[in-house]
Amino acid sequence: MKSEIFTYLNASSPTLMDGPMSGISVAIEPNISVKNWPTNAQSIALENYVALEDSTLVERLRNAGATLKGRTSMSELGLGLNNDTGGDAIKNELSDVVLKTDTTGETRMAAAVCECFGFKPSYGIVSRLGMIGLVPSMESCGILSDSLQTISETACIMAGSDKPDSSIDESGIDRAISGFKKPEKLQDRHISAGIIREWDTGKSKEFEQAMTILRKAGIQIEKISIKDFSLARTVHNVIGTVEASSSAGRFDSVRYGHRTSGSVKNWNDMYIKSRSESFGPLVKAYLFQGGYFQYKKYNTFLDACRIRACLIESINKAFETVDIIVLPVSVRAEASAEKPDTVTDLYDSFSLTLLANLTGNPSISIPGPVNVNGGRPAVQLIGQRFDDAHLLTIAEHISKIFTGAM
Repeated sequence: MKSEIFTYLNASSPTLMDGPMSGISVAIEPNISVKNWPTNAQSIALENYVALEDSTLVERLRNAGATLKGRTSMSELGLGLNNDTGGDAIKNELSDVVLKTDTTGETRMAAAVCECFGFKPSYGIVSRLGMIGLVPSMESCGILSDSLQTISETACIMAGSDKPDSSIDESGIDRAISGFKKPEKLQDRHISAGIIREWDTGKSKEFEQAMTILRKAGIQIEKISIKDFSLARTVHNVIGTVEASSSAGRFDSVRYGHRTSGSVKNWNDMYIKSRSESFGPLVKAYLFQGGYFQYKKYNTFLDACRIRACLIESINKAFETVDIIVLPVSVRAEASAEKPDTVTDLYDSFSLTLLANLTGNPSISIPGPVNVNGGRPAVQLIGQRFDDAHLLTIAEHISKIFTGAM
């Protein structure tokens, strides 16, 4: 079982350190640097690459006493859920926590598939130093676990300032960390949840069932408007592919990574052949799209950035009236770890999880109420940016409602 889920197991003796993460085992995807561990991001572009040092977040987990278990399998460079085994590690109780890149909603979708919890923190509170990805302005290190308490403890340890990382939002870190250290109690506090008016809830009977349960439990359900919500998919597609095309330029086969073994005439020929061999079909298609928008339709990219700003403004306005925004994780009743062949397939699968990546808000997937077929279609909660601890507190409350523990 372990050999099917882990691509690498840590053979060294666990560091016996006292700390808030003592006794917690953590599995890590192979695009997050751990010193002396293979770190190929599941891509030929980085074959045989071994990390020279820990990423900032791994260093913080080590110092907090966490046991680093090994590598789970992932999709190439974190895009989608092809070959993903992070959720399986949690489902089969092989690790307490899995660290997983969330670019289009992968952490939340993996959690939905395996009926556990999947948390994407606010963008800018967890260092990306030592993380290999494709879309710098939208990807975060997500957390998979069976325990919301463990997710909260892990996020608190990982969060913090990191001067070499320009993605860190210094203005929001103090707010986020203070929330983790002084979690709010929900007794006698009214909770309001917003349903996006521009999304047709009638598409999901399971979601409507979940909202009915929340209403009966005293949570106020309100309709909110997110201007241009219908364009979130296109905006993510345009901006994401452009950033990926730019980011992947570093995999040039000259400084490091895969270099073709075939005969070449010159350096340029070597570069082209090496690049053509380095990426799988989905990532190639993603990079090609980015190149098109970057060099042929740059005004489309600028328009997408403007709409993204409008989405951020709309979601901030929505949080003036509600505590959380509620959506399904998947448009389908049962989420599945599909293997998209095209970029369109990818965005079909993750159409409802993209919003939080675009706006930088924290989001979590929790198992929904048990339906008549015995399944638990996941519910996605989106919180106000930097109020991660508050979102997790509400998630625990709603999870208890769904399980009948209230």
